[in-house]
Amino acid sequence: MEYNLVHAMLGRLGVLIPLLGLLFEIASIISQKKEISKIAGVIVILGYLIVISAEITGFQEFLYLKSINQDVQPFRVHMVIGGIVIVIFTFLSLIRIYLYKKVNEKVMIAYMVMYTITVMANLLSNEVIIHNLRGE
Repeated sequence: MEYNLVHAMLGRLGVLIPLLGLLFEIASIISQKKEISKIAGVIVILGYLIVISAEITGFQEFLYLKSINQDVQPFRVHMVIGGIVIVIFTFLSLIRIYLYKKVNEKVMIAYMVMYTITVMANLLSNEVIIHNLRGE
């Protein structure tokens, strides 16, 4: 069950760090400072790596629960949304790396909209699983 604790810690960081990245992205748009934009990019990439780590430990936990014939039905929504978030975060990280090299306003707007929706979906996914586990 040590994967449970690691997954819980990485899952919380995987929500908070991308949210912090979103705030820095908004700050970089408002201030128009290149330095803040670079810091935001680093935070976004770091958040992506943490989300990937949370996904790996979550998958290990899922395999463990399946091996002991535990019911995994309460985790289905979390797993589906988490899988979608991983794919979108991968795509967004590639866009963010592109935006490091070349700033394009249309790409930046699309990136910000997708990043905001993804961060909110990630937060929703974690809230759903927390309430499912508590039985609420």
